[in-house]
Amino acid sequence: MSRNTLRDVSPFISVLLLIATLFGLVLLKMEVRRMGYSVLQASRDYSRLKDHNRMLNMEYAKVTRPENVRKYAESRLTLSDAREGQIIQLVGRRAAIPQ
Repeated sequence: MSRNTLRDVSPFISVLLLIATLFGLVLLKMEVRRMGYSVLQASRDYSRLKDHNRMLNMEYAKVTRPENVRKYAESRLTLSDAREGQIIQLVGRRAAIPQ
């Protein structure tokens, strides 16, 4: 290339370089904004799941209270209290324990 041709093309190349740089900056800003929305959505989902987990833990604590377990065992599993002099037989070990 001759110097005259390079001198004629250099303003065009500099304008193209400036436009490409500005276009790249715009794309980077859009990507940062998109990532920000993704992080916001993920933090909302995390908070919602954490609250749901906390609620399930409270329900589990309510269900596993000793009085609730005893009431369930008495109503559904036919649990009865041992009476005086009653013998409780444990089948797995073949042991009998007098009360």
